[in-house]
Amino acid sequence: MKAIVRIARLDDVDRIVELTAQLGYDVDAATVRERLERILQRQDHRFMVAEIDGRTVAWLHAVVSDYIETGPFVVVAGLVVDRSVRNAGIGRALMAAAEQWATTQGCRVVRLWSSAARTKAHRFYERLGYAHIKTQYSFVKSVDPSGRQDFAGFIPRIARGERSAR
Repeated sequence: MKAIVRIARLDDVDRIVELTAQLGYDVDAATVRERLERILQRQDHRFMVAEIDGRTVAWLHAVVSDYIETGPFVVVAGLVVDRSVRNAGIGRALMAAAEQWATTQGCRVVRLWSSAARTKAHRFYERLGYAHIKTQYSFVKSVDPSGRQDFAGFIPRIARGERSAR
């Protein structure tokens, strides 16, 4: 099965929602549409999908970051491949596209973070040549004036000990 990698479009929203749920994050279509519309307008973001026979089966979000201590690099902010087509080279194709985009952005490094529970993903990244460079803690703080502390969107169900109903 041959996947076509392309820039996401707003008509991909429903599949992006479904795939994001497989990653362990529940977000509604209206929110995804709003965020995707904003992301697609940015030159320092690349949101790609892979499709097979016209059906979106995976997505990858890449972002250029520029830190004082490292200089510019690309962060893979998210990657998910539909569980029905995993291990078919689709994730590899999306990662290759992200790496190519990184070079066009003047970045010499691609970086990503992966939850400790995603051990299969860790092996996938290592097979692609990514090195595990450190283990770290992840912190979050709300700066919402209302005091709302809605952090669930930052933590996948798998890390919260919940199982997907899908």
